[in-house]
Amino acid sequence: MFRLTVLASLLVLVTPRYPQPCERELDCPKYRVIERYNGYELRRYEPSLWVGTRNVMSSSRRDSAFSKLFSYISGNNERGLKIPMTAPVLSTYTPERGMYNNQWTMKEMLFMVPHNMKRYAPQPNDPTVYLKMLPQMDVYVKSYGGYSNYRTKLAKVRELKSDINNRYLYDNNAFLSAGYNGPSEPYNMRHNEVWLVARR
Repeated sequence: MFRLTVLASLLVLVTPRYPQPCERELDCPKYRVIERYNGYELRRYEPSLWVGTRNVMSSSRRDSAFSKLFSYISGNNERGLKIPMTAPVLSTYTPERGMYNNQWTMKEMLFMVPHNMKRYAPQPNDPTVYLKMLPQMDVYVKSYGGYSNYRTKLAKVRELKSDINNRYLYDNNAFLSAGYNGPSEPYNMRHNEVWLVARR
């Protein structure tokens, strides 16, 4: 009986608790939880195909990354194919000078290509948009609710680094954010994450 209880506890520890949008209707990247800690977890993501674009963040100009990617899935691709929206919207931030006021921070935004379209995803028409395969990767993840902006993400990344408390366990040159909700989703139903890629 004791062995069965221990086995059941271990299964709970490695069973993914997907964000609600993934549990309901959206295609999301597949992962398993390697370990859960107090306030964060370590996940292993399977390889997945994404469509992306990048730009230098600036407080003086509008970010066009989302509209470029949305245009791609709306049919601005070589086959005029409409592609279902997936989650999360993944962004990679590589802070350089002016980290806290958005100056000279490189941002890459990504939409995942649905799993059943990975083998025949159309090429983008926009030369600044590209397809990108993300390999298997382990990431430290901190989840939080409500609305999120760049400063919120920076604060949550600092919290995650403090929780991990070992800078040699993750890549400190960049961080990722994952947003799972559209703009109309209520405040108390929103799910956000920040990721740090684990070193191997």
